[in-house]
Amino acid sequence: MKTTTYVSALLSLASAVSAHYTFDKLTLGGAQEGTDNQYIRKHQNGYMPTKFKGIPDGSISPTDKDFTCNKGSTPSADVFKVKAGDEIGLKQAFGGTGMQHPGPIQVYAAPVNDATSDSPYDLKWYKIHQALICTAGNAESLRSTAWCSWDEDSVHFKIPSTLPDGQYLIRGEHIALHGAHAGEAEFYYACAQVEVTGNSATTIPGTSVSIPGVYKQDDAAVNFSLWGSSTSYDVMPGPDVIPGGTIRGSADGAGGDVTKTVEGGADSGSDSGSDSGSDASPTEGSAAPSTAPSSATESSAAPVVPDIPDSAETTPQPTPVAAETTPLPSSGNGASSGCSSGSSKARRHARHFAAHRF
Repeated sequence: MKTTTYVSALLSLASAVSAHYTFDKLTLGGAQEGTDNQYIRKHQNGYMPTKFKGIPDGSISPTDKDFTCNKGSTPSADVFKVKAGDEIGLKQAFGGTGMQHPGPIQVYAAPVNDATSDSPYDLKWYKIHQALICTAGNAESLRSTAWCSWDEDSVHFKIPSTLPDGQYLIRGEHIALHGAHAGEAEFYYACAQVEVTGNSATTIPGTSVSIPGVYKQDDAAVNFSLWGSSTSYDVMPGPDVIPGGTIRGSADGAGGDVTKTVEGGADSGSDSGSDSGSDASPTEGSAAPSTAPSSATESSAAPVVPDIPDSAETTPQPTPVAAETTPLPSSGNGASSGCSSGSSKARRHARHFAAHRF
């Protein structure tokens, strides 16, 4: 009996980590550098999401000042040195093996004097990367595998050549849209401490934003419904990616898993990924993001399925991690939840969301 209880607890914990997540590891070229939280600021929100509505107990909303680097974040002792073109990532904590919520990735950089001590408040944040849809498909795949981030265990991106040398807080963020139709988009994010070296840029191009303030509760991008017939996500969260920054995928995934550099950077027009695509700028071939409309009514999102409830999330906030009582969706044939992919996972995700809340 004790063994059964222990195994059940482990399975419940694994399900919780898969459904919710945060980031505490820094990677270079996919390999972890240093120890947990050596370069990632530690926060007090466990793996709980930030939400405008249905906020989990102990969590915060995107209007809170701690929406910068997450609730109660504290500086780490070390700063990781990078140069233009280095691919770094913020990797999942608590043994997470992949993000299994549909939605876009955003990465913001804010220059600071000393990343090991400076406050994250009142900074100027520049969007340097966005990842959207990498696989064109149908409405069902838009709820799961179509997204570039699906099943990936990190928010990863290349350092732009347009960032001047100096120290930065790098804020990696994933927005989960499975509850966005009800105003309950989920934000998962953390901040890395890096120092850029070897760049010739002297000023950052593009527009900066304030965090909090970058997203409004009625923004179309965070109220988008996945539960209708839409096959694209054409309302982008936040500002444009700065020149020299990168955009992976597109609004509809038609170009495949391709990463393009936004025009104006030293490497403007370069492609990477499984499909080289064309040399066109993102606005021609990869749907460069634009600031989301200020009202959800401007969204081209598909109609909301009426039987999906608008209930608040009741999962308590763990410290630092605790098993949630709500498991991930299970398949009808007894397969382990969170392990299969494709349309069956999307159907399970929808059924589970209709009965519970992640």
